[in-house]
Amino acid sequence: GRWPGDKYFEPMWQELNRRNAIVYMHPLAPTCCRSLEYGPASSMVEFDFDITRAVASIVVNGVMFRYPNLRFITVHSGGAVPMLVGRMKDRVPNGAEKYLPNGLYAEVRKWYFDIAHASFPWPMAAARAFMPPDRLLFGTDYSPEPIESTVNELPGLKLPEDFYQALGRANAERLFPRFKGVTI
Repeated sequence: GRWPGDKYFEPMWQELNRRNAIVYMHPLAPTCCRSLEYGPASSMVEFDFDITRAVASIVVNGVMFRYPNLRFITVHSGGAVPMLVGRMKDRVPNGAEKYLPNGLYAEVRKWYFDIAHASFPWPMAAARAFMPPDRLLFGTDYSPEPIESTVNELPGLKLPEDFYQALGRANAERLFPRFKGVTI
């Protein structure tokens, strides 16, 4: 019943900020939407709406403003964020402007989006149109999701080779410099 921007989580954010943490967020379906009888499984749409709610909650409640040492990664090419960020900008709650010194877009563009199960042309186009290219990371949602649901879509995008290199490794190496050059 709480989004991550809720004051309840302040002690956690304080400690994570002290540690200069990178926070990786993956969604679930909120309690309200887990057992709906209308047909689609919650993983069909609710996970991406949950991501969107979490990002909005953190941004407009000032978590990123108060804790500037935190860096955030979320999945599914940002869920519905790239599609709704304009609407979010036009509906910032009263009082939240103080947490957005450079505007809502600038705060959201500080996030990293991994492309897990969202490498289809439409979410990739939206993510690439909104996010700086160095904020997109390769991810797959493996093991609940087959790797192929992300990987098989990439060739059809016909994106520049340097984008694939940045997505697959260079962006992550900048975020996690201690792993630069490590092979698995």
